[in-house]
Amino acid sequence: MSQAPFPAAVISEAVYWGRFLGEEWARDFEEAPVKLHSSSLAPDGTREWERAFVDWVDGRNADEARQRTTKVMRKLRRVSPRAYEVLYRAMVQGEGFSTITAWLNERAIRNNIPLPAGKDVHYTQKDAVAIFIAGVSYCRFYW
Repeated sequence: MSQAPFPAAVISEAVYWGRFLGEEWARDFEEAPVKLHSSSLAPDGTREWERAFVDWVDGRNADEARQRTTKVMRKLRRVSPRAYEVLYRAMVQGEGFSTITAWLNERAIRNNIPLPAGKDVHYTQKDAVAIFIAGVSYCRFYW
């Protein structure tokens, strides 16, 4: 009988927090204003930004939880772009780990990243899950 690659408690916690953070993060995408510019001109002659767009960019209309989630996702993107992408694909786009694993491998091939010694693929599904767990753990810590 083979042992699970990650303890059930770790998976359960990552799924719980992944759903919470994903719902907060997805709301930020859904509520983005459609109109960017108003019909007015700024004093320098350029088009003025729409007030709702400026408020959205500055996070003025967001509740505290969503602001915190947005900030931590931006921080994650700076320190670990791969974890950010995995979380975005899983939590916002709803992709499964087999799809995410395929994307990670396609990306590695497209960017001419050499295969690690002794491996026949860059990423396994276990690797994708590990990146997800690490990304969620990072976000929880800084949230």
